[in-house]
Amino acid sequence: MADTKALEASLTSRDVSLLRVQASVTRKAIRDVRDLEGAAVSLLRRIDPADPVRRGDQFNRVTRIGAEFAEEARATYRRITRRFLGTQADIVGDESVEAVRLAQAAGLNLKRTLTPTQAKKVAEDLLIDGATAGNHFNRQGRSARDELVRRLRQTVAADGTLTDMVRSIRGEKALQYTNGMFRTFERHAQATIVTGMSGASNAARYETYVANDDVVTMIQAINPLDGRTSDICRARAGRTWALRSGRALGHGTESFPGPPPWHIRCRTTLVPLGRQDNPIRGRTFGDMLDSMSEPQQKEMIGPGKFELWRKGDIAMSDLIDQSGRPLTLAQLRERST
Repeated sequence: MADTKALEASLTSRDVSLLRVQASVTRKAIRDVRDLEGAAVSLLRRIDPADPVRRGDQFNRVTRIGAEFAEEARATYRRITRRFLGTQADIVGDESVEAVRLAQAAGLNLKRTLTPTQAKKVAEDLLIDGATAGNHFNRQGRSARDELVRRLRQTVAADGTLTDMVRSIRGEKALQYTNGMFRTFERHAQATIVTGMSGASNAARYETYVANDDVVTMIQAINPLDGRTSDICRARAGRTWALRSGRALGHGTESFPGPPPWHIRCRTTLVPLGRQDNPIRGRTFGDMLDSMSEPQQKEMIGPGKFELWRKGDIAMSDLIDQSGRPLTLAQLRERST
């Protein structure tokens, strides 16, 4: 009989580490988007739609900016896509190995990991809201071009100056540029990366459980259950399904909906259960932390947040957020050896 609570804690700790990898990949994507913003401002200053007297000539210059910016956007989002897909494929392979290792440590004797060919196919087949990550990033690039042209045309129509046009793109200094149009595209890139990487780890684990269906007979959904948990994940938290048939076991009648992510920024994961294992009783992330030793707590959330948590100065959603502790995939691999 496996120690399912220990396995839940190990998978959750692994997910926190993966959040740090997400933070590392996201930072690079945001840097790329900010470079794209700089390219847009440079184009604007070089071509300057406000310079001609005739309105038609002004709009023609906006069209020219849009065409040149489209090329910059395509190159930027191709770079983001290549980097992300490479990381996603690596995660699928790594997480299959890690799922077997953590299950064995908890007494669930999984033996088979995904082959490199299987891992590659899993990564290639991953979808986010019905589309590949590449499709999402391509759409973001086109949307950035459309939004840039829309804002410039709007400013030209209002007899705006070059300064007004730059402000319409970068945002206002008084607001620390938080209202700039590229902040939206930073958030879109981050959401795609977070959701896609969650999909990679969950797909790897699920397919590994299926490859070991002589040992794994059930799967159970677990979630941090904090203030950011969605209604759908809150409703499915603790639900258990038969691995082979997808039939609901225990409470609930919904058949297995497929492995997470179940929505953008989903944080649910799946725990494997053997024939003799009892489902895990619902625990919040806070409950799990309380059950750990102090060194384990510090390792999971970081020493800075540990002190704030001990003092009661930090919310649970902030505790789980690991955006301030970026970790590369290579560093994560070192920690796993």
